Amino acid sequence: MRIKGITNNEGPLWLRILFRIMGRRPGGVPAPLRVYGRKPQILRSFLGLVKSVRSSGELPERLKRLAMYWTARQVECAF
Repeated sequence: MRIKGITNNEGPLWLRILFRIMGRRPGGVPAPLRVYGRKPQILRSFLGLVKSVRSSGELPERLKRLAMYWTARQVECAF
């Protein structure tokens, strides 16, 4: 059973604005973010985690990308 993600017109105002901005990027809004949008508190926490990992500066960007690709390959992620 799959959880259906929310549309661009559902959720709180900040979420609709986020989806509108992300929709302009190539690939649009990733499906996992639409599912996390069902519980905005979880989505907000996830976005905070992503921000802290990207901006920490503790790891070189090349190593972060390598970890991202390796993980996506292991879980057979299409993103």
